[in-house]
Amino acid sequence: MKLLLDRQHFFCEYCTTIYFPEENDDGILVLEHNSDTSCPVCNIPLVYGFIDRTQTLYCQNCRGILIDQEVFLMVIDYLRAKSSAPSITPPPVDLEELNRKIRCPNCSRRMSTHLYGGPGNLVVDNCIHCSLLWLDNNEFTRIIRAPGREPRIEPEEEEQ
Repeated sequence: MKLLLDRQHFFCEYCTTIYFPEENDDGILVLEHNSDTSCPVCNIPLVYGFIDRTQTLYCQNCRGILIDQEVFLMVIDYLRAKSSAPSITPPPVDLEELNRKIRCPNCSRRMSTHLYGGPGNLVVDNCIHCSLLWLDNNEFTRIIRAPGREPRIEPEEEEQ
């Protein structure tokens, strides 16, 4: 089957069947088609995936996500606003994770490991040279479902 990346499905030129993969438990549409990029943790090829129509790379072994930093911020804001799943209180930050040293799968430079400034109490890795962000298994979900995403309701103005 041929991957039609821009359409997020596979197409069989022989029988003309179209296959639309479903989202996995992490909310990622995994296309199970190897990219030329390897996982910075497992060193196996990352596969193409989509998070709400945004292309990412996904590790089928450790379930990590590699995503462009600028796109990540827009996707997070959108998904947090539209999510109807109940909030979950994230566990405390594991400060030992700050000692991790991984290499950018794009340029091979060491990624910056730091506390994520948004919700979810987690440590993320990013490459300042390639503008890529690495999220470990379940970190994306922790951000989306962290408390504080409920819509604001402005008090109605009092009539005078």
